[in-house]
Amino acid sequence: MNEVRQKILISAKELFIQQGYKKTTIRQIVDKSGVLIGSIYYFFKNKEEIFQSLVLGIFDACDELVSDHFGEKESPVFQYAFMCAVELQAVEMDERVNEIYYEGYSSNAILDKLVSHAAEKSQIRFQTYNPNFTYEDYYVRTLAIKGVMRNYIANRYLKQNIPLETRINNFLDMSLHAFNIEQKEIEEIKQRIADMNKEIIDMTILLGSESFS
Repeated sequence: MNEVRQKILISAKELFIQQGYKKTTIRQIVDKSGVLIGSIYYFFKNKEEIFQSLVLGIFDACDELVSDHFGEKESPVFQYAFMCAVELQAVEMDERVNEIYYEGYSSNAILDKLVSHAAEKSQIRFQTYNPNFTYEDYYVRTLAIKGVMRNYIANRYLKQNIPLETRINNFLDMSLHAFNIEQKEIEEIKQRIADMNKEIIDMTILLGSESFS
């Protein structure tokens, strides 16, 4: 059963990359995967749910790559900041990635899953800074943060082009403040992130090779 599900996801991913999310149909996924349409609907309600599984998989892959790369050498807060920089770098470097992220953030159903997923991780990462926070506290902050990320991803489609470095710095300011990280620590993290441009690009390329090839 897992083999069939993976075949569906792999075929859908190839189609989403080649022609975009909007142009891809369930019929095309059926034809490419060779899986019966009934089997697709056994695993997924619709195309959006297939896309949702792939998008969540990309975020998990990024989380895992950064965690494996730094191990215990870096704090969870720094690793979070590094992942944010990688995400913004990824949509800057590749139009296909930009479209996939943009569609993911623009779908209410997918956004809800992304926010829930990220809020759970943030509750673990930032618990020492916010001992009295409930899950709801993390959820509402993550919802606001994801809204900012979606708008920064949409920058490719806007007339006013904001430099990547500016977007990264402002995003880290807003998101880390939301979790009560002190300004001094935020400034130190921003400076380190700015000095790690090559490492961020290398991680972005590695993420792309694992998620989009």
